[in-house]
Amino acid sequence: MLDKLITNKKKFIVITILSFVLGSSLFFANSTPTRSEKPAEITPTVFVHGFKGGPASFNTMLDRFEDNNWGTKRMVVYVNPSGDVRVRGGIPHTMNPFIQVIFGNNRASVADQTNWMQKVMTRLKQNYAIEEVNLVGHSMGGLASTNFLLNNQENDYPEVNKLVAIGSPFLGIGQNDYFTMNTGEATVDLQVESNALTTMIKNKENFDENVQALAIAGVINEDAPKEDQWDGLVTQQSAHGLQSIVPEENFYKQTFTDASSTHSGLHEHTGVDQTIAEFLWSIH
Repeated sequence: MLDKLITNKKKFIVITILSFVLGSSLFFANSTPTRSEKPAEITPTVFVHGFKGGPASFNTMLDRFEDNNWGTKRMVVYVNPSGDVRVRGGIPHTMNPFIQVIFGNNRASVADQTNWMQKVMTRLKQNYAIEEVNLVGHSMGGLASTNFLLNNQENDYPEVNKLVAIGSPFLGIGQNDYFTMNTGEATVDLQVESNALTTMIKNKENFDENVQALAIAGVINEDAPKEDQWDGLVTQQSAHGLQSIVPEENFYKQTFTDASSTHSGLHEHTGVDQTIAEFLWSIH
């Protein structure tokens, strides 16, 4: 009987120790950043949604990218309305990693979103040893990504290799009824000749001459005069307005002209998928 009690006591002690060790391992695994073993050899691609966007803005595109074996979504970065950054996931060195950025306030100004992009980039550099990234932004996400590039000289951020702006209104949105239907600080910045947009063009000298940039536009009314061709919200000229900022030798543009090339449809368009893959990763 005594031997049995001692044996049971030993089992209890062993189980307790193992539970403690396992629990500690799980705690630190969840609370410690997953750093790449070879950070200099990877270039994660950061995806930034647009005005009123969220996880759904890029979820299906990233699913298609994964299905095509172009890479894997490895991290989601959530920025709450106060600017606090939370990260889920880590960055391995064995896959082409995708990082999805989600703003809790998806109607914020270009200035606020630029500030949040700076916080995200600081976190990626300091906690995950990421030295270089690509940026892909839809609509206002393209504006925020570009404005980050125009204001990233003073701090130690990851270098940006390539930029893709999908349906981003660099010359503003000219439909007045759009601004009567929508609210938020972003609606000031998205108007034609807004201070935010004109300042970006004035600051074009700050754009890194080593960054290659692609502007993607959609046209669903190809028979209309060129100045009126649009994706249902942003004109082709406005979407290609990035050329007013990027050095000519580094600027590329693409226009899709089928019925699926609507403003929100662009990030669901397989032709856009392929164009991005070719531009970022030379996948044909």
